Amino acid sequence: MSLNKSEEKLSDLSRKTFLSMWSYENPFYELGKELCDVLVVFGNDIIIISDKLNHFGDHSDVKVNWKRWYKNAVSASARQLRGARNHIKNFPEKVFVDAKVSSPLPLKLPHPSLMRIHLLAVANGCDDICETTSGRKSLTVDTRCKDGEELFSVGCFGSGEDFIHIISTPALDAMFDSFDTARDFIDYLVRKREALSSEDWVIHGEENLIAAYMTSQPGNRPFFVPTSIFPLEDGARTVHDGMWAAYLDSDQRSSRIRFWKKSYLIDQLVEDIADDYAAGRMVIGFEKPISYHEGAFRLLAGESRLSRQALAGAFHDIYNESTSSFWSVVSESLDDPRVHYLWLLYPQPPEGIALEQVESRLNMELAKYMLVAQNKFRHAKSIFGICLPNRDCRLTTRLYRVIDGEKWTDEMAKQAVHFEKTEGIFAHIDQVTIGAVR
Repeated sequence: MSLNKSEEKLSDLSRKTFLSMWSYENPFYELGKELCDVLVVFGNDIIIISDKLNHFGDHSDVKVNWKRWYKNAVSASARQLRGARNHIKNFPEKVFVDAKVSSPLPLKLPHPSLMRIHLLAVANGCDDICETTSGRKSLTVDTRCKDGEELFSVGCFGSGEDFIHIISTPALDAMFDSFDTARDFIDYLVRKREALSSEDWVIHGEENLIAAYMTSQPGNRPFFVPTSIFPLEDGARTVHDGMWAAYLDSDQRSSRIRFWKKSYLIDQLVEDIADDYAAGRMVIGFEKPISYHEGAFRLLAGESRLSRQALAGAFHDIYNESTSSFWSVVSESLDDPRVHYLWLLYPQPPEGIALEQVESRLNMELAKYMLVAQNKFRHAKSIFGICLPNRDCRLTTRLYRVIDGEKWTDEMAKQAVHFEKTEGIFAHIDQVTIGAVR
């Protein structure tokens, strides 16, 4: 199906943020009938996006043009979003990734009672007229506004899971620029909805609210901006223009971008996992459907940008070590300290050993390291193991394992102690220290 430029851009941004395993463009619910423009299924969180590109028109009467544009770009998106939401809740088995409805959605949708649905309407086509009238290309979000009654202002559709985020192009760009992980993106949507549902707001360009959100704390996981920083004007919290432009030029943003650089190793790793599965290169569980693996890989994909930076930092701690032997490190998630990640780098194997033998050995080594780690960190509810070639290894084999840290037996404990004593695995660290071992 051909996409217009707006839909193509949205598709690229969605895959970058939510990654290919969880983001689907133009799904269908019946033969030739499109459900929405982008569907993101990330555990119990479901993001439904409708993108309507409607040019504002050249009618001399701006009010007439506005009403037509609002009807086609905003009201039509709201109808599509609510229809898609209702279909997903009532007929979760009838969501397909092709127009012929021959390929069901590969991921299993959660039970309707568990779904956390987020509705986004991308309203395009009025950037130029907004800039002419207000000096900025974005719409005003005014929670008191009803049905487009005020020029270049949109209100809030519904409450709770019926709440619809109406997003103009500059706000969309700012959202994906600032929140490029599923966790950070969803956190923002939830906190924004809670804030706008609790009192009246007038936001002169949502990108300015995003700037305030990003600068409210040093890290990238802030609480929602304290409302006290926004003045009360005519009974509404007011976000003025100019904050996003200032944030773009700020040292805080520049340093944050530099700081995050290593974190994109995690994004690439998750995409490599998807590629390995699609190409039949997955060593463990290759015969299972992607829905079998998705829950495990969502652990890694569910980390915030800040947590990914910490996890990538742990990887780099051992990346430059000697390449003649195995190196491993365990790191806990900054988002959920009960989730641990184990990196295991392997050396180039001796010549003449068949790849199947190498992969069998690596699988065994990864299992041993994870077992010892599970014994060391008994508070961990999950341990995600990642086995990769070191910088001098010519192989490309990657292995992944996830174990339930809460499942533990006396026999497993004996085996873990045995591997620690006989092979020195994590022998120099105790149950409360996280570190690397050769």
